[in-house]
Amino acid sequence: MPTYLSARRSDTVYDGIAPTVRHFPDATAAIIASLLLAYLLPFRLVFPPLSDLGKPGLMVGFGLLVWWGLSRLHPSLVTRGQQPMRWAMAIYLVTLLLSYIAGQARGMPVLEVNGAERTLLQALAGAGILLAAADGVLTRERIDTILRWLCWGCAFMAFVALTQFVTRIDLTTYMKLPPLLTFHREVVGFRERGGDGLVRVAGTAGHYIEFSVLMVIGLVVAIHFARFADRRRDRQIYGALAMVQAAVIPISLSRTGVLALGAAILLFILVWPLRTTFNVLVVGCFLTALIQTVRPGLLATLKSLLLAGESDPSVQARVEDYDYVAPFIRERPWLGRGIGTFLPELYQLLDNQWLTTLVQTGFIGVAGLTVFFMSGVVVAGRVRRFARSERDRDLAAVLAVALGVAAVSGFTFDSMYFTTFFITVHLLLGLSGALWRLTRAERINVIEAGRTARTRTDERGEEAGPA
Repeated sequence: MPTYLSARRSDTVYDGIAPTVRHFPDATAAIIASLLLAYLLPFRLVFPPLSDLGKPGLMVGFGLLVWWGLSRLHPSLVTRGQQPMRWAMAIYLVTLLLSYIAGQARGMPVLEVNGAERTLLQALAGAGILLAAADGVLTRERIDTILRWLCWGCAFMAFVALTQFVTRIDLTTYMKLPPLLTFHREVVGFRERGGDGLVRVAGTAGHYIEFSVLMVIGLVVAIHFARFADRRRDRQIYGALAMVQAAVIPISLSRTGVLALGAAILLFILVWPLRTTFNVLVVGCFLTALIQTVRPGLLATLKSLLLAGESDPSVQARVEDYDYVAPFIRERPWLGRGIGTFLPELYQLLDNQWLTTLVQTGFIGVAGLTVFFMSGVVVAGRVRRFARSERDRDLAAVLAVALGVAAVSGFTFDSMYFTTFFITVHLLLGLSGALWRLTRAERINVIEAGRTARTRTDERGEEAGPA
């Protein structure tokens, strides 16, 4: 199968299309390991000596950062050429570092110092995942491999959540491996909401809202494979996974999940063919009817939550947060109080990633986080515009929509604190960069191959002319 070699050459720009695939060591296996450790293991499970930084998925992220740094020093491993996601990651890290320095300059209690250092180190683990995905996933097929495992990780989380909802048995309490991995805090558990015996469940995620957003992200990825998998059997399998993930979104009893699902569908309607849109809406109506039949009060509870407005206590608390943080923002508007310093133990839980970012890192930090998310959306948009195949264009749309959903959902909970969401976002950003690099190389290789063919034709014409 054709591939490109330009990513591993420093002396030429593009080497054209090689006749066979060159197999280089890449980061695919380690990225999948980080992903599955985040989805299959409960959020509270950590390696005890490292506390919150000892979550297995983050530990793999640190290893990937070291791998990426060493690969930059090796002439046959380094991935050269343009990569916009490197710059996006660098800008984001610089804003975090500036905020960290500003926090140290003002003087902080021990708890805030620990929070700042922990957040900065976690950002480095995320950088390892993003950079390894952007520069270390070397073929288009390996991008698909990672995203397929993402679908299966979401399916496992959905299975755990269904078990919790139906049986009231929390499987996550049995998923510890002492003394290697233990629970740092209590598991998420269940929370009653809406009456009629309904409880919120989160699967292996760290929060009910996180669970619902991850299911929406897994859903849009599964729909892509249900449309573009090579074999009919695979398309049927991923179609079934998409239905399962769509069906479990309501059991989180989260407004964010419903709104994220609606936003994703509306965005896809703009790019999907009419037949695909019709099929998805029909399946959605079928699932809605099935849920209403199996658990009649569930959809009514969701409807009341969506229409409650400011009368809902959680909405009231979020609105009141703006008045609470206003003095902190006015005091330090540009670089904030320091990353990871606005701790619930000392201040107040804001449940809003963007507001937390504004308080902790100021307007510069908010700009950095905006650039961070928007870079992935813009890069995916460029891929959609210039990709040569419908499959690549659809995957670019999936990545853009998933990142948009992740960014907007940050207004409803402190999203970057939760490890599975954190790893997923960095992975999607890195894969956007990888897809951009591969499709760009393919496009330029085709152009160069055409130029070479025309040159050879002209040379043959000149040789034949005198004869």
